[in-house]
Amino acid sequence: MSLRWMMGVAAAVFALTVGAQAPAEGSDQKRRLIEQKIRLVDTLINSPAARGAAEGQEAGSRALIRQGTQAIDDARKALADSRYDDAARLADDALRAVSSASRRMSPGEGALPESAQRKNLQDLGDQVAMYRNSIEELSRDAQKGSAAKTLLGHVDGLAAESRQLADAGRVGEAGKRMAEAYKLAVEELSRLRAGQEVLLSLKFDTPADEYAYEKKRFASNEIMVDMMVAEGRAIGDKRHLVDGFVEEGRRLGVQADEHAAAGQHAEAVRLMEQASAQLIRALQSMGVPVF
Repeated sequence: MSLRWMMGVAAAVFALTVGAQAPAEGSDQKRRLIEQKIRLVDTLINSPAARGAAEGQEAGSRALIRQGTQAIDDARKALADSRYDDAARLADDALRAVSSASRRMSPGEGALPESAQRKNLQDLGDQVAMYRNSIEELSRDAQKGSAAKTLLGHVDGLAAESRQLADAGRVGEAGKRMAEAYKLAVEELSRLRAGQEVLLSLKFDTPADEYAYEKKRFASNEIMVDMMVAEGRAIGDKRHLVDGFVEEGRRLGVQADEHAAAGQHAEAVRLMEQASAQLIRALQSMGVPVF
């Protein structure tokens, strides 16, 4: 999707509590947090979409990518000199520039490679299948069964269209259609389940499998946030609120990836669950009844 860079661009800056410029107690933690932010910006700037924007026709996007690149280079220099406040501020500037560039991109600009689009499509399909099971279960309810069956038909229809588009090689359109199915399933199931406790029964063979699932769930929620923002549900001050939730989610996601890479999957799952919770808060702030 054109609004998403590397499964969603960080749209605002998260708050890092850093102390004085000179090393002091807790300086190692400050350094780690700033390094984490720098890695996040690097990921965004070096994504295919960002590289395309840097070389594209939209002058504003090109300028913002250059601005972000310069700011992150300056942040590294400040960090090397233990100027933590300056490093954090410059990293913030870089994030703002890159996120602003993403919002200026035209619909066809910065498309993900087909392999990445197919992975996104598969991840979304997995999420739709999970929600579909819950809708099917609700279709047997005496009071809400009829509405659930109608919802099931709409979701299945969109998913079938998505598969047909993918088979025809129109992967980008297939992803959009599957995202519509996911959005519909999440919103309508949440409305039907209003006032009820929602339990999604999941079983994993290993902690690594559970972590892989949580990453997919996070990515799907990122898509949902992008869709809601594109629909204009985050205007003015609300956009800053949404951006803050999204960025905190990405920060936690980076931490989760680091723990997973070290083989600490239980902690990685915990952090990724917290990351997804931030995106859910972003969705709820835009009026999406999501659980």
